[in-house]
Amino acid sequence: MTRTSQHQPPLLPCEPLRGPSRVSTPRQSAWWNRRRVAASVNGSWIGSGTSQVLVCLLAAGCASPPASHPVAIPELGQTAPPSPGASLERHLGVMGTGLHIVIWAPDRSDCLTASEGAVRALEDTEARLSTWLDSSEFSGLNRAPVGTEQSLSPMTREELKTALGIARATDGLFDPTLGRLVQAWDLRGVGRMPSDRELQQARLDSGFRAIEIKGSQVRRSRGVLLEEGAFGKGAGLDRAREVLIGSTVTGASLNLGGQWLFVGQGEWSLQVAHPLHRSEAVLHLSIQPGSLATSANSERQLELSEGTIGHLLDPRTGMPSKANHSVSVWAKSALLADALSTALFIDPSRAAEFASKFDVEVVLLEPGEHGLRASITPGLIEHSRALIPGLEIVSLDIPTVQ
Repeated sequence: MTRTSQHQPPLLPCEPLRGPSRVSTPRQSAWWNRRRVAASVNGSWIGSGTSQVLVCLLAAGCASPPASHPVAIPELGQTAPPSPGASLERHLGVMGTGLHIVIWAPDRSDCLTASEGAVRALEDTEARLSTWLDSSEFSGLNRAPVGTEQSLSPMTREELKTALGIARATDGLFDPTLGRLVQAWDLRGVGRMPSDRELQQARLDSGFRAIEIKGSQVRRSRGVLLEEGAFGKGAGLDRAREVLIGSTVTGASLNLGGQWLFVGQGEWSLQVAHPLHRSEAVLHLSIQPGSLATSANSERQLELSEGTIGHLLDPRTGMPSKANHSVSVWAKSALLADALSTALFIDPSRAAEFASKFDVEVVLLEPGEHGLRASITPGLIEHSRALIPGLEIVSLDIPTVQ
């Protein structure tokens, strides 16, 4: 049973601070982030006007804390009795998207200290990984002549090694080196249709095997470009979690552009949106502490004269996927959840395989002629509940390891 408030808040359509991109943008600075803060301490709101921005709810409409950490979320209409100690809620912009963070701790100063630490961890990750920033380590590696060795900081090297390991384990369904293809399709702009020759060259200049790491040195053996869009948010949330776990907080909930991170004991409740209608909640989940990431084409689509294209690229073809399903992945690691949700969006037929291989939970939502179908791994299906009539919930059976 879910140990949360009996009054589930409605799913509200929200807009991000800018376009709903999975990548960072250069306009976000630490100063700008602080200016956009809206915080509440034990329900007393600080800030007014445009500071109290709504967060883009990409993966889910709302989240509720365990019974030991009830929270009030005024814009969503949920009320709950005050929890022991103090709580703090903030809305701000970081890593090119919206962040909604709620902290519970013994007193107000602990909440503020932990909140600032988590935000600084996200800002630091953006400064290291964002290829929207010329000063980032990834941008420096992308500019370096092919074949030359470059030094990366220990954190960045660790995150890149993890991303490349996931790329190998998913047979390239997740690939952090698709920057040339992103450029060819102008996915960071208004979008464009590349010529056959451009697309062929961009595919030749993609592929995770072209990144080699030896000790502290990294080099590109071909002209590939690192692209952090499918794992950067997860990397940032993992760094924020490290800060929070090392603090005095008793619980924390972070929603970074639709990817959730939960810190603290007990079950956390959230609602997953329809894969085609981001404002419609269709499935209620109760999950353990960790991270839940969702990939869907409803996150962002570009309108071209030749038709509509999605923002998620299939590394096997170099083409934007036209799929209309969504994939949500829960994992202890936010980076892993982020990367796997992308990989399984491209090939959902491997959902059960990857759930077993990586020890994660998966929710696959597929629209069909007869309604919406939710295929859920056994570890999560007993903690799920349909929110709309006709939603078919089936078990996504995990293969037995021989």
